[in-house]
Order: sequence, then structure tokens, then C-alpha cells
Amino acid sequence: MTPEFFNQIGPLALKGLVGLALTGLLGVFMWPFRRARKEWNTLREEQRKIHEELVLQRTNCLATLQTQGATQIELLGKSVEALGGVRLELADQTGYLRAITAQPQRRRRIATKK
Repeated sequence: MTPEFFNQIGPLALKGLVGLALTGLLGVFMWPFRRARKEWNTLREEQRKIHEELVLQRTNCLATLQTQGATQIELLGKSVEALGGVRLELADQTGYLRAITAQPQRRRRIATKK
């Protein structure tokens, strides 16, 4: 190995080391940005999954309500019929109670002690 060889290799090695150092510094500088981008993409993916789940739940709920609609209308009709009968019975009962309270009440005599 001659000194002439080292004189020729020296600038190349120095350029290589400087390039490697700059690449390392650039990597260290870019690391937080890459990390933030990865976190951002993770959050967006989670948000997309949550949105898909909510759409699915809403679709299932609407489908369930649609299938139960006819049954609920039928049950509401039956309850209206039952309550209609109760309303008539309550009107009769109210009439009887008013008739009873409209009659004058006789007072009982209080026995006096002798």
C-alpha cells in the first residue's frame, strides 16, 4: 500500500463518511415525522372501521324496525281495543259513583251517655 493509494482513497472515504453521517442525521430528523405519519394512518384506519361498524349497526336497526313494524301496528291496534273497553267501563263506574254521591247521606245519631 502506497501513500499515493491512501491519497486517492482519502477523499473518497471522507465523502463516504460525510454522506453516511448526513444520511444518519436525515434519518434522525425524519424519524418523528414518519412516526407521526404512521400514527395518523393508524387513527384514520380505526376511524374508518368505526364508521363501517356504525353503518352496519344502523342498517341492522332499520331492518329490524322494518320487520317489526307490522307486528307493532297489530299489537297497538289490540291495545287500543282493550283500552277502549276499559274507557267505557271507567265511564260507567264514574257514573255510578256520581249517582251515589249525589244522594244525600243520612246522619247517624250519636248515642249520648247518661
